[in-house]
Amino acid sequence: NEMNAVRPIQSRVPYDDYRSIAALNISLLKEISTSPLHFQHARLHPKQSKPLTLGTAAHTATLEPERFAADYAIWGRRTDSGKLAPRTGKAWDAFLVDVGGKTVITEDECSLALGMAHAVRNDPIARKYIETGDPEVTLLWDLDGRPCKGRMDWLTRVDGQPVLVGLKSARDVTHYKFAAAAARYGYHLQWAWYFDGFVTATGDTPRLVEIVVESEAPHAVIVYAIPEDVIEQGRDEYRQHLETLERCERLNEWPGPAETEQVLSLPSWVY
Repeated sequence: NEMNAVRPIQSRVPYDDYRSIAALNISLLKEISTSPLHFQHARLHPKQSKPLTLGTAAHTATLEPERFAADYAIWGRRTDSGKLAPRTGKAWDAFLVDVGGKTVITEDECSLALGMAHAVRNDPIARKYIETGDPEVTLLWDLDGRPCKGRMDWLTRVDGQPVLVGLKSARDVTHYKFAAAAARYGYHLQWAWYFDGFVTATGDTPRLVEIVVESEAPHAVIVYAIPEDVIEQGRDEYRQHLETLERCERLNEWPGPAETEQVLSLPSWVY
């Protein structure tokens, strides 16, 4: 049983090992909000590699700084005019051989990742959550007979209570801007999924906080406590998605976003 590939809660499971666990995660489940067709395509054709983003580098630099130098290589070769050299040609090929399997980022990306990490680690509120704990925590649990999994950024304890800690970068970390982004990208479903998974896997009730850092200087940091009503909203939505999934599986029908002919209307601002 692939659910037994790792323990119900375990830190530092390699990403490829986590991805190979045959269980439903919230990123896949959220695809059904577009349509069951999109969900089924994503399930049958999973992405073959982890997205390489500035946020991923910032995560490593912040939560696992000892891994940053080991996992990332900096491409800083310049042309005669001082511009960053293109990542092609003999010099690039030789560089890839030298760095082995490391993830390549540019000098600017490295500077931003380290800047974000420094800002988070020196923020007095964020620091109390990340000064001790474990990164990249994999959760496995069973929901109504369906194997489920999740991968949390950080797990710690504060005043004796477990705290699930998320770390996100954003262009604007202020309250209403980040709340709008959370609603748009379905972060509340993710928070509810992790909360419920942790309770099921451990029997313990956690707190949730999200550390949000600006992706550009000056890298302002705000720590948001995730309240019960936000978790309940996320739970309601992901359970609705599960009901849709169960219906589609039962009927073996995977409709797209619209099953009938649609009448086009333009945005109101046009008129």
